Amino acid sequence: MAAADVTQPTIYYYFLNKDDLFLKALLDLLQEIDQDFNSALREPDFPSRLKALAQIFATTPTPNLPLLFHDLNQRVQTNAHNPNLGIPLVEARQALLYVNQVWPRAFENQLREARRLGQIQTTNPAFLSHYLLSLLTSYAHSPFNSLTPTSPDQSLETLLEFLYTTLRLVSVNAQI
Repeated sequence: MAAADVTQPTIYYYFLNKDDLFLKALLDLLQEIDQDFNSALREPDFPSRLKALAQIFATTPTPNLPLLFHDLNQRVQTNAHNPNLGIPLVEARQALLYVNQVWPRAFENQLREARRLGQIQTTNPAFLSHYLLSLLTSYAHSPFNSLTPTSPDQSLETLLEFLYTTLRLVSVNAQI
């Protein structure tokens, strides 16, 4: 309230409660990431697209999406037990769609196209898209990231190496 220079009644005029504020802030954040995500998918070739996606999550200050979605899930569970608290599942679905459907399907289409062009080999682009997106969204906040150099360029290169290693493993039918 202090940063926005507004009073508490103003906040409650726009938001029902803290859960509503949390959900609206999360949706705004996901929409911003989605714009960057869609922009990255318009790069001219698969390696450029993969690098642009990695840049979104490795070089810009991104929130800890796994933690935010864990918190969202807890708020949905709270609402399931007490309808006056938490966030109803129907309201949370819009946020969950990004990581469960929108981004995986868009990335899966990119993987299918890269496979068609002979750039990657995979028998399961749906699984691979979910797996690579998990790597992307959790990388910046991973404890393993602290073991790598801290410059944005080195962080990006480390993430790209993880992604390409995964693609190489999948192309030789390694079990992940």
